Amino acid sequence: MGGGETVPCTPTHTTHTRGSRVVAVDLSRRRLARIPAAPGLHPLCADMRRLPLSRTADQVVIPYSTFQLLRTAEDRERALAEAVRIMRPGATLHIDVSSNFDLRESSDWQRVLSASCEEVSRQPVEEWERTRSHPDHILIDKTFRTDECVLLRFTEHWTHLRALNLEAALVRAGLTLERVDHGYGGGASPHRRIYHARRPL
Repeated sequence: MGGGETVPCTPTHTTHTRGSRVVAVDLSRRRLARIPAAPGLHPLCADMRRLPLSRTADQVVIPYSTFQLLRTAEDRERALAEAVRIMRPGATLHIDVSSNFDLRESSDWQRVLSASCEEVSRQPVEEWERTRSHPDHILIDKTFRTDECVLLRFTEHWTHLRALNLEAALVRAGLTLERVDHGYGGGASPHRRIYHARRPL
């Protein structure tokens, strides 16, 4: 990393080498607060489509399907343009996406988890979800509840991998696609695709 910046957008975990600077970007202050403190690690509450950063990044990482949460092609183009803007010439962009969302079919409400969470309730907290499939995305409605009440209700919007047209989008952003890894190696998570692209010198 050569002492430059690595910018993971919306991370849950980051690692970096001695002497490097990592900027962990997320819209959620609460999620950023859960990142363990480490030398050279700088949490930043910001939107990946409008990064308050300059061109200092040696690497930019958009991890674990975050890119698929952007709902429109325009939002995805803006996010890629911002990534390119803060990258030094020769820097690399890594985008981790999933093909699992393309395969999910519509389903009615079903319980997917029941666990104790004493910080919230003395009763077990149940997670329920319903899937609504659309041609280019899925909507996953989620509720977290106890026997007494609904604690939280929200909907996730995941764009299908095939709808991203990611290779063409990277080229339009001015990047050179170097390779696409299938899975994390050793047969782990074969549904994942990790795109590696470079900003030309």
